[in-house]
Amino acid sequence: MLTAREHDALVRWYSQKQILDDAKRLIRARAWEQLEEHLHMRCLFALSRHSELPDFMRDDDGGPLFPTNLNPGNDLEKWQDGIEVAWEVVEKELGLTHDEVHRRIAAEQKADWETFLKRAEERRKDKNR
Repeated sequence: MLTAREHDALVRWYSQKQILDDAKRLIRARAWEQLEEHLHMRCLFALSRHSELPDFMRDDDGGPLFPTNLNPGNDLEKWQDGIEVAWEVVEKELGLTHDEVHRRIAAEQKADWETFLKRAEERRKDKNR
């Protein structure tokens, strides 16, 4: 569970212009899986560069607010809480929910599967001619 301070820091983190601009670009490209990768992983890499963290990502002693860098291998629960904040920001700022992304990915996968089956059936028919 995130503290209020951690939550607010992550809202500021994910609200940074570059993070939102990259998310917008991926949304325009309908690159749903890359959007998830961006929010769940790529945006968090910078948290490991402790000397470069902005003040709002530091604790009272000047150390990192997230010493495990929101790495799921180090603290899965904290990472899950962190990406929930990412999706809160994306919904508020860009009007897209994580559930909607999941629906879009599922629809694309279904269409890909149906296309695969159609092509397989066409190849089978061609072979039998």
